[in-house]
Amino acid sequence: FEIPNYAFLPLLGGEDYLGASGLKPNNIPNDKLSWETTTMYNIGLDAELFKRQLGFSVEYYNGDTTDLFVNLPVPQTTGFGTFLQNIGKVNNRGYELGLKIAPDLGQLKWTSNFNISFNTNEVLELGPEGTPIEQIVEGVDSAFFRTEIGQPIGNYYLLVQDGVFISQDELNKYPHFPNTAVGDFRFVDVDKDGILDPIKDRTIVGNYAPDFTYGFSNSFKYKGFDLNIAYQGSHGGEVLNLLRRYSANSEGNFNNTTEMLNRYQSPINPGDGNTNRANRKSQGNNSRISTWHVEDGSYLRLQNVSLGYSLPKSVLEKLNFDKIRIYATGNNIYTWTRFTGYNPEVNKNSGTQLTPGVDYGTYPLATTYSLGINLSF
Repeated sequence: FEIPNYAFLPLLGGEDYLGASGLKPNNIPNDKLSWETTTMYNIGLDAELFKRQLGFSVEYYNGDTTDLFVNLPVPQTTGFGTFLQNIGKVNNRGYELGLKIAPDLGQLKWTSNFNISFNTNEVLELGPEGTPIEQIVEGVDSAFFRTEIGQPIGNYYLLVQDGVFISQDELNKYPHFPNTAVGDFRFVDVDKDGILDPIKDRTIVGNYAPDFTYGFSNSFKYKGFDLNIAYQGSHGGEVLNLLRRYSANSEGNFNNTTEMLNRYQSPINPGDGNTNRANRKSQGNNSRISTWHVEDGSYLRLQNVSLGYSLPKSVLEKLNFDKIRIYATGNNIYTWTRFTGYNPEVNKNSGTQLTPGVDYGTYPLATTYSLGINLSF
């Protein structure tokens, strides 16, 4: 969490009003801010066997963080949106496992590494009353996050989209928002009161935190050649892809993704039964943030490949160099994922831990390739 400078002091900033310049408060001061405190314990085992040809590591950790820095929402009548406080207690616990293989293959040197981590975070306290904290993504009034005791930080708290209305008869029988038409999204009546409500019918639908992260790499050396390949991945987290408000709404304001080819068109051509109709004036119902915008953020990425060749000693002596290595390297080469955005490893709101995992058209990671030579005298 990034703490603004001098957040404990009352600050003033310039403002123009009716053609006159003046000063206004920039923040709600809090002279009681203090450090977050983390108490952690862990236990682990590292071992190497068979003349270091096989190694493994196991570690368990468990820690509590108290006096969390949290920007709590405050009434707009204060003139501000949030107030920075020390509040709450969170537990983080998990396992980290590692495996290393380096068999003796003569002139061929091969080393393989694998690691996997499982982490769980759970909110234990939220102030004296334990009231859940709800926050929205700035500028998107229906993109809610909820942090509450017994749950991870920053759950997506949204409507549940359940396909589209295929016929007028179905629309008449099912709770729906005003102005909804056949081909529009059907939302679940979560509290089962027969009335669809944008606030009461929200529920927890996912979280950015993955079930586990992992990585594996292989390095090979044979005579003067060396090859290194590294992968990293994540499984189980979800991403709130808000770019779909524009790229998958069929309102005609922006170019849409090819998934809209499967949209509802008529009762005899309902598409895939999950994609809304094209409508220039949808009255906003199909743009309500829901599970339609939550995607699986699991991925496996080919992170790095490097191939090199080091000139033999006999050549180096003639050239008066200690080492010459020619290499080619690629980074962020390919990502296997079902996520429809640019990068599943994304977080638009990196400044706050209460609204994680948002993609709102975040600039993608670059794939880079390079050629080079290392010279040592």
